[in-house]
Amino acid sequence: MNNDVCPKAVNCPIFSGILKGTDYTEVYKRLYCEAGEAGRLRCKRFQVAKVLGHCPDNLLPNSPKSVEEIIKEVQNQ
Repeated sequence: MNNDVCPKAVNCPIFSGILKGTDYTEVYKRLYCEAGEAGRLRCKRFQVAKVLGHCPDNLLPNSPKSVEEIIKEVQNQ
């Protein structure tokens, strides 16, 4: 796999769920999934999954919440 592409991109649930069929799908892929390490560092999904091993299916990469807030919410569920 190309190192510029996130290893989680192929199975990322936002593309089959919350973003399915929207005009934003390709934009999100370019900004986060296909932007190498810089994209992964901006992606809240990737950052949360790196800590917890998973993240909520409906979490967008550009969530206004901090990674710490998201992790705390997931752990309290």
